[in-house]
Amino acid sequence: MRIAFMLFLLSLAAPADEPRWEQKEFDCQEPAGCDQASCCHYGLAVYTREKPGAQVKEVKAVGQVGAPPEEVFAVVTDYEHQVGHMPYVQYQAVFSRTESHVVFWTVADFPFVSRRDWIVKSHLERNLPAGVWRVSWQPTVIEDVPPPEDGVVRLKVNTGSWTMQPIDGGKRTLATYQLLTDPGGSIPKFIANRANTTALPELFARVRKRAESR
Repeated sequence: MRIAFMLFLLSLAAPADEPRWEQKEFDCQEPAGCDQASCCHYGLAVYTREKPGAQVKEVKAVGQVGAPPEEVFAVVTDYEHQVGHMPYVQYQAVFSRTESHVVFWTVADFPFVSRRDWIVKSHLERNLPAGVWRVSWQPTVIEDVPPPEDGVVRLKVNTGSWTMQPIDGGKRTLATYQLLTDPGGSIPKFIANRANTTALPELFARVRKRAESR
């Protein structure tokens, strides 16, 4: 538990010149009485912070998963099979995949806003020091993707990551999801910020279900 708590504190660290994270939500279903993500076996802590130069807040979610980091990594990078398994994803196409990078296109239907799509390049990092696994992404441009359909807004800001830290001797994972995205279009700032956090509990629930059943 001491190691998990230290990892949790590290996950909240921010450079001195950046705003600190503010906890917005915390829900622990198991065990009862837990009041922080480091002890919560089944639950989720959600944080937001202002990001210099960004119109919307950056979001972060921290939760434990009852599976090793490599299994969680396999789920969150399985871009070929996320339709029906990840919230709001309607269509996904992988254009290229190597051991270190994946380029893919996603169309999603979110609450509060019209459909969005994005093209990103993911960077895959396996078995880093201390047994950490990580995937991060940022927008990219490829020639083979058609322009957005009518009523679909293509995201220009979409950077984020999953960081998977081993706990309980590597049998379980402390997962941290981080995202900075601007929905674009004529969306008020408060609605954009709400839309960016709405899917987080369902996202973690689905990742847990797939990872723990592998």
